[in-house]
Amino acid sequence: MGTFGKWATGLIILGVVALVLEVFTPWGAKAHSVAMGNSVEATLKDAGFGSLNISMEGNVAKLSGNLPSTDAKTAALTAAQNAQCEDCAGRRAGGARWHEVDGTGINVVKPMLTVQPYTLTGIRTKNAILILNGYVSDEAERQELLAVAETLFPGNVTDQTVKIAQGAPNSAWLSVASANIGGLSLLETGRFTMKDSSSVLVGQTSTVEARNNINEAIAALGGSTNISVPNMQAANIGQINDEDVCQRNFERLKGDNKIEFSTGSAEIAQAPSLALLANLAAAAKQCSSFNVVINGHTDIEGDSENNLVLSQNRAFAVANVLIAQGVDAAQLSAFGHGDTNPIASNDTDEGKAQNRRIEFTVTQSK
Repeated sequence: MGTFGKWATGLIILGVVALVLEVFTPWGAKAHSVAMGNSVEATLKDAGFGSLNISMEGNVAKLSGNLPSTDAKTAALTAAQNAQCEDCAGRRAGGARWHEVDGTGINVVKPMLTVQPYTLTGIRTKNAILILNGYVSDEAERQELLAVAETLFPGNVTDQTVKIAQGAPNSAWLSVASANIGGLSLLETGRFTMKDSSSVLVGQTSTVEARNNINEAIAALGGSTNISVPNMQAANIGQINDEDVCQRNFERLKGDNKIEFSTGSAEIAQAPSLALLANLAAAAKQCSSFNVVINGHTDIEGDSENNLVLSQNRAFAVANVLIAQGVDAAQLSAFGHGDTNPIASNDTDEGKAQNRRIEFTVTQSK
């Protein structure tokens, strides 16, 4: 063989060696692995699966992450398997695909429902059954809520539809719910309603102490209450001739309870409100030598003139109930102030609820 032939043969041998080294040596395989990984990543991104993570182990593309359905997982695997790499394809005999795809790291996680308004209700029946209905943020929170309920109502918890959803107004949702369940455990009957950032607990209990404990616990978490004590009456001590004592008697009986009206009307809405007014009527009759001024107030919803009329009508409605309970009409005065005297911010539902109120003031002798 001549010099040229030897030279050409040498070049061919060197080329074959280089090709073998490119395919089978660690640095050649690593280069192909990186290139293939980049190709798979780009293909998945173009197919809408950019949230998945890709790592290459040799010629295996390992995918991981969360997808919303098995169909989405199948589509992602197909896209990854069909990814093209000019430097990698055809490296196997018969033109087989150079890379493989491992999708065991992909989890199918259904997207969580987001609801508005975000609500949770609890009802305590006369048989001490607790019925829960509404939403919590995750399964751990749901189990914690049910554990609290089961502790306070052992064997008597009915979890109708406590579901998992996004939309809770703040991280205190579970704390407020637990406090409301605790409040229900001290009542004879009652219910709580949580709606976004507002929380209201209403019901009946047999003692003033229980009512005060509930009011304090709920108020500490920004909620409101309307707890009546049906059997509580004005102290049976005959006529009271001290204005301050009469005022304190009204305040003790009313506590943090509200006289509730139907929305936008002067109709007294709930039986607990009527029971409260019956007790206040008894107190007024014991203070018959003093005037009792009834002041109605509203929040800022609606027209100011309409609010003034509404507050007046509500004050008159309260006076009429007291008169029907035997209070001398001459002892009572009723005024409406509309939305002019807020005691809380009207920027929140809780503040508006506080501003919608009836106040009683004992004044000078008749």
